Amino acid sequence: MRETMRIGLLGPFQVTDGGAPAPVTGGRQRAVLAALALAAGRPVRSSTLARLLWGEDDPAARHRLHAIVNRLRQAIGTDAVTAGPGEYTLDVDPEAVDVHRFRALVAASRHAGAAELALLEEALGLWRGEPLVDVEAESLALAHVPALTEERLRAIERRTDLVLAAGGHAELVAELGDLTTRHPLREFLWSRLMLALHRSGRQAEALGAYQRVRTLLADRLGVDPGEELQRAHRTVLGPANAALAPAPAPVDAVPRQLAADIAGFTGRADPLADLDSFLERSLERSLGRGPGHDSATGAALAVVSGPAGVGKTTLAVHWAHRVAGRFPDGQLHLNLAGHRPGPVADAALMTLLLALGTDPERIPPDTDGRSATLRSALAGRRVLMLLDNVYDAEQVRPFLPGSAAGAAAGSGSVVLVTSRNRLRSLRRREGAHLVELEPFTPDESAALLGGVLGPEAVAGHAGAIAELAGLCGHLPLAVALAAERVRNTGMALPALVEEAREGSARLDALGDGADDVRKVFSWSYEALPGPEAAAFRALGTAPGTDIGAAAAAALTGSPSATRLLESLVDHNLLRRPRPGRYELHDLLRVYAAELAAADGGHDADLARLLDWYIATGLSARAHLQPTSEDPRLERPAGVEPLAFADSQEALGWFEAEHANLVAAVGAAAAAGLDRRCWRLVHLLWAHLDRCRAWPEMAVLGEAGLAAARRAGDRFGEAEMLTMGASLRHLGRFEEAIGSQREALALYFELGSTGGQAAVLNNLGMIFRSMGRHEEAIDHLRRCAALDEAAGDPADLAVSLFNLARSYIDAGRAAEAIEAAGRSLELLRGLGHRRGQGRAMEAIGLAHRQAGEHEAAARWLREASEVFGEIGDRWYESVSLTALGRSLRAGGRGAEAAEVLERALALATELGDPRAAEIRALVEG
Repeated sequence: MRETMRIGLLGPFQVTDGGAPAPVTGGRQRAVLAALALAAGRPVRSSTLARLLWGEDDPAARHRLHAIVNRLRQAIGTDAVTAGPGEYTLDVDPEAVDVHRFRALVAASRHAGAAELALLEEALGLWRGEPLVDVEAESLALAHVPALTEERLRAIERRTDLVLAAGGHAELVAELGDLTTRHPLREFLWSRLMLALHRSGRQAEALGAYQRVRTLLADRLGVDPGEELQRAHRTVLGPANAALAPAPAPVDAVPRQLAADIAGFTGRADPLADLDSFLERSLERSLGRGPGHDSATGAALAVVSGPAGVGKTTLAVHWAHRVAGRFPDGQLHLNLAGHRPGPVADAALMTLLLALGTDPERIPPDTDGRSATLRSALAGRRVLMLLDNVYDAEQVRPFLPGSAAGAAAGSGSVVLVTSRNRLRSLRRREGAHLVELEPFTPDESAALLGGVLGPEAVAGHAGAIAELAGLCGHLPLAVALAAERVRNTGMALPALVEEAREGSARLDALGDGADDVRKVFSWSYEALPGPEAAAFRALGTAPGTDIGAAAAAALTGSPSATRLLESLVDHNLLRRPRPGRYELHDLLRVYAAELAAADGGHDADLARLLDWYIATGLSARAHLQPTSEDPRLERPAGVEPLAFADSQEALGWFEAEHANLVAAVGAAAAAGLDRRCWRLVHLLWAHLDRCRAWPEMAVLGEAGLAAARRAGDRFGEAEMLTMGASLRHLGRFEEAIGSQREALALYFELGSTGGQAAVLNNLGMIFRSMGRHEEAIDHLRRCAALDEAAGDPADLAVSLFNLARSYIDAGRAAEAIEAAGRSLELLRGLGHRRGQGRAMEAIGLAHRQAGEHEAAARWLREASEVFGEIGDRWYESVSLTALGRSLRAGGRGAEAAEVLERALALATELGDPRAAEIRALVEG
């Protein structure tokens, strides 16, 4: 190992040996050395380096690469770069490369206590400019520079908070001014600039900074400042010695999901103190101190219970913001919308797992599996989880952290639940702490009215204030809406009280005491201009818990939807929990839905929204499943869907809209919009299959099949029967076979060869799952023949790959190699890298089955490289494990051990259950 060499990539390229510059001057030499240094001690495949330099990998490219490596060795020493079969390694300590030294120092700082600031400053001192600035390898820069820049900014942000906490605000002003210029959309930096200016006695400049970033965000992104900036703004408006709490040290996948806090929060001193005491007791127990710390009973759990409109969510969100700093591993916020357990609740578990950084492909399909995965994800973390609007105790239990996680020293997640029910069984079984929220006291109601209206408006009207609050039932939501009515209309308080005394019909869905609440809703609704009123009614028909601006434009039929939504936010009839997303309070949703039903526009609004979901879903799926669509699955006419730049954006849309799309299926069925119903189910299929959400697929498939049959749509019926193939994952093999045979007959009747091929593929996979290999091969060969006749290379590539795997199952290695080779050739033509990796892996497995271990190792190594390049860590681990087995079987034990160690590291990092099996291979 070259102990005297130092390599600098965080700025202009720099190589020294013993302090003297090394003559690495050629552009391609620099690119190769940079790639090897970023791997630092780990081998890099020749094919990877060849593609880095020339965009292709062929024998001529590898010959040129060999010459470049030889020249590089002459420059830095022949022993610095070692060669292996088809790979090169830079033999240097990772910390001799500034990138790795930077990362090691940042990681060490997180656990360094008083030395944290010094380590961060040492790490940041390694940066001499833009990373890889003069390395001529665009693909290398694209792969590494964005991540390195983000890591540097996170370190700067953490250092900034530490310097502020130490009173170094004056020295930060110039630095933060420069950083906000170079990173103008980084809200954290603006918030700290405002605080540094404020503490330096420059309040006007701090407020000016807020106005600049507010305008910038609105102009460029169309969003308001986030909570970090709003909190800084409130601090600037307060005394000069007010402080923002320093942010916790950054960690991977730290969600910050809390809805924005309510400005001017009023009252609730006793419930807040109660929750504070609960938190202190819970954290004491998690640290092994205090009474009951040795109890085996469950997680730290509190329930805020009370009637509709009493302010449960407002209290919970406000308290959660107060204590967020106690939970450095994240804050999760999920609105369960009062749903019973089932597909929507299962989707909620998936939402939390994705927020915690879980690979979607590793999320189990069933509730129990997802719940166990969530417990594993929370183990050793301190996370605050807010479950809002819960239906019953059974809905909560899948979300609870394991008691072991809560008992571990230094950990301690907390779950806060809001519900209209008291959830008594959670108290009995899980030891939940109950906070029962009552309507405001008269003094709290008066304080809220006074806070909204100001002292001049309420002066001399104590009697009117008391009567108005009483007419509102002292419900905080109703009192707040009444106050907004006065403020927005300029009406005098006595006049509003007079109007409020008039009777109104009962809104039965809101339960006891709702007469006065509905009356208050009507005040706000009737004060709306026509377009805003129509938008409010339309929102009552939207399925799901929230809606995006583009979806709202489709729902309302208005191109000015964002302006209408923001106006409803201003009238306190709508909430904006995060930029670009809007939601109705559940009481207001009921009220809006009744207005929509009375207006008669419900079905038209819903139909427009469903058409937009279908059109946008097709746009997204085109990036995720680049195969031809049946012309009968055309995009709805007259709809402008969202466009997506790449597969990541498309996948993100499906994940963000998952719960809404599932809810839309039920809404379509209930409204008799049957064709739209089965189209939505069809649209969700690939996404649900990727997430292993097979129980949801089964439920939705039944709904879609019933809808297609009600509509008399034979093609839709065949498509929904095809979805029945997913039943194989639930062990319901005979049902799966029956549904496919029905579908096959329908596709034959309809003359759809593509449909017949899809069903034959499904039957092949079902028989493969059952171990009926010859039947699987027969169906998959018939499928491939239809695909080949149709001239569809994407479908043919898939059927040939599945056929190859079935040949392997049956021990027919030669036929497997031929089928997988044809699949690989087609996939290369399509540019489908992940598919190429899978085909290479199949070829390797077939060679291993035939006892051809050298060929197997060659193909499996190439497969692992492909998965590594595209970031598919799970399949990279799978292919490395297979490679390790092949190397060991071929007598290359040392290489096998190294490869299996890499596979084990990946599997452990991913929480893959196969880690134990791989560890046994390593130790064996």
